[in-house]
Amino acid sequence: MALERNWEKFNGGPARSAADELRVSINERGRIYMNARLYQATGQPKAVAIYYNRDDDAIALEPAYPRFIQNFPVVKHMYGWMVHASSFCRHFRINVPSTQRFIRPEITQEGQLILKLRETVTVGGARRRKKE
Repeated sequence: MALERNWEKFNGGPARSAADELRVSINERGRIYMNARLYQATGQPKAVAIYYNRDDDAIALEPAYPRFIQNFPVVKHMYGWMVHASSFCRHFRINVPSTQRFIRPEITQEGQLILKLRETVTVGGARRRKKE
């Protein structure tokens, strides 16, 4: 069956347990959140250097020395790890309307994490109805 042009395919897949896969997201405040499994896969860095590729609309996190002021600390947050990257997002004008999960986070041989902003799915921001 061929669909007309105005259909958009959802590439996010079904919701699965966060413990089963590598998960990373970014929220509207510029916080990048990694689950414990992804944090371990990247070598458990204490800090990261953050890069932006305008052409690919992608973010790269690279393990870095924590004492250098330009590197961002990776801090424990709930069941995972977080990077407060709001200054990075402001500088490059990266705006996300609500929490976005990266569909295919890529980890290079060197432990760099590549996150494509064009390959995300909305996972937050839905307003719940108030009980009456």
